[in-house]
Amino acid sequence: MTNRYLHYGNQRYIITKEAEARLNRTLDAVYADGSRGHEWLHLYPDTEAPCRLLIATGVPLTIETEVGIGD
Repeated sequence: MTNRYLHYGNQRYIITKEAEARLNRTLDAVYADGSRGHEWLHLYPDTEAPCRLLIATGVPLTIETEVGIGD
């Protein structure tokens, strides 16, 4: 099984394909002409563990894929 993680600051968050799609839309909005330069991303909406991240220009983030044994 392949796990994907979002690295944001010193934290690492599990990211689903749906959350990654929302992240991509948020990044498009942040870097669009006339943007405020930041947007909030709800990483786990509709769950008991809500997580809101401030996505802003200049804030480093990466997506990491961790391949499990047998993949």
